[in-house]
Amino acid sequence: MMVQLKLNMRIVALGALILCAFAAPAAAQASANASIAPADATGSVKAIIDQSIVVFKDQQLSTAERERRLRAIAESHFDFAEMSQSAIGYHWKTFTPAQKAEFVPLFTAFIEDAYLSRIESYSVEKINQQINSSLIQFTKQTNDGSDYAEVFSTVVLKDRKDPIPVNYLMRRDGEEWKIYDITIDAISVIANYRNQFNRVLNNDGYDKLVADIRQKTAGLQQPPK
Repeated sequence: MMVQLKLNMRIVALGALILCAFAAPAAAQASANASIAPADATGSVKAIIDQSIVVFKDQQLSTAERERRLRAIAESHFDFAEMSQSAIGYHWKTFTPAQKAEFVPLFTAFIEDAYLSRIESYSVEKINQQINSSLIQFTKQTNDGSDYAEVFSTVVLKDRKDPIPVNYLMRRDGEEWKIYDITIDAISVIANYRNQFNRVLNNDGYDKLVADIRQKTAGLQQPPK
């Protein structure tokens, strides 16, 4: 039951985070504050969900085209640079400029492939069943200064009695808001990676971490047997 719940919630978050578990298979319902402008943090999260639902509802898309569109949504709405730095934690300040430049696209590809592979294994048909039987409600938004915000939501799944809190941590990037972490039932997606990465960095160093991520990403990109 716990494994299935985690899979459902990763699909709900797309990211979740695609970051993901990172697509959001739920019908987005406007909260009481329906006048929220699209340019604010809550409006940005709603845009991701709406765009993801359109992709999954289009049964004519090939697997490759669906992946391409989901990656484009993620790259437009997720702050992968901030996510990469957060996933490394205090070790980030010890990275050289070359290591930082290498790690961000590496982690981005790993996150996208990890959650796209989970989505593929779950099947588009089942995801659409979740879209039709689930509900996201946005409850509030809090701001930390002018550049950071947290969007609070709850997700109701047909096979779970109580709503599950799913919150989006956002950072302003110019005129846009982008997601840099998602908490699902109070558990941070990025903190989970940070714990794993810190163990490798403490024990074996940067080269081992990069090698491990490259190996995992290559495995995720292999076609299913």
